[in-house]
Amino acid sequence: MAPRPRPPVRRRRPAPRLPPEQRREQLLDTTLGLITEARSFDPISMESVARAAGVTKPVVYDFFANRGELLAALLEREEQRTLSELAEAIPSPPWLDIDPDDVLLHAIGTFLDAVRRNPSRWLLILHPAEGSPEEIRHKVEEIREGIVQLAKELLTIGLRVRRSSTDIDIDLLTRLLIGNAEEGGRLMLLHPTDYTPERLLDFTKWLMSTIPRAAPYPTGMSAAMAELADSDSAEPTTADGT
Repeated sequence: MAPRPRPPVRRRRPAPRLPPEQRREQLLDTTLGLITEARSFDPISMESVARAAGVTKPVVYDFFANRGELLAALLEREEQRTLSELAEAIPSPPWLDIDPDDVLLHAIGTFLDAVRRNPSRWLLILHPAEGSPEEIRHKVEEIREGIVQLAKELLTIGLRVRRSSTDIDIDLLTRLLIGNAEEGGRLMLLHPTDYTPERLLDFTKWLMSTIPRAAPYPTGMSAAMAELADSDSAEPTTADGT
C-alpha cells in the first residue's frame, strides 16, 4: 500500500519589512494591546509579543533587551502621549473673558474626549491592570500629583473670580473634582453607553453649581479686575489723602 501523502507544512508568512522606528512602534502597540485585552501584565513576554506581532522572537530582542526594558519603553511612550493630551485640557491664557465654570467644563470635556479617542492608553492610566509593575504605579501617581497642583492654582484663581467663599478647602476641592473626572473616564471606558461625556459633564456642571458664588454668571477675570479697580477708586479718603 502506498503511503499517504503528507499534508503540506504551512509555514508562517514572514512579517512585512518595516523601517526600524515603525517596527518598534508596532511592538509597543502590540504590547499595549495584549495588556488591555487581558487586563493584566502577566501574559507579556518577549515570545507572546513576537507571536502577536507576527514576527520572530529575535526581532523583539533587536529592539528590547528583555521584558523589563520593553515595558519601560511602553510606559515612557504612553507617559509622553498622556501628558500631551492632558496639556490640551489645561486652559492656556488668556481666558480673561471666560467664566471659570466654563473653563473647568471645557478642560474636563477635552480630557473625556482624549479618553474616548485612546481607550487603551487611558485604561493603562485610569484602570491599572492586574500585576502592574511598581514603576508604572509610581509614574501614574506622579503624573496625577502634577495635575493636582496645576489644577489647584487654576481653581484658586477661578474661585476668586466667582467670588466664592474663602473658607473652601482648595486642596480637597481640587482632588474631589479630579477624582470625579477620573472616575467618569473609567466609567466611560467600561460602560460607554451608560456613561456618556454629556452625562458626565452635566454632573460636573451640577457639582459646580453647589459651590457658592457671589459673582453673577458669566463673569471673567477682566470684569473682576475692573470691578476691583472701581471699588478701590470709590473708597473714601481722609483729610490727609489716605
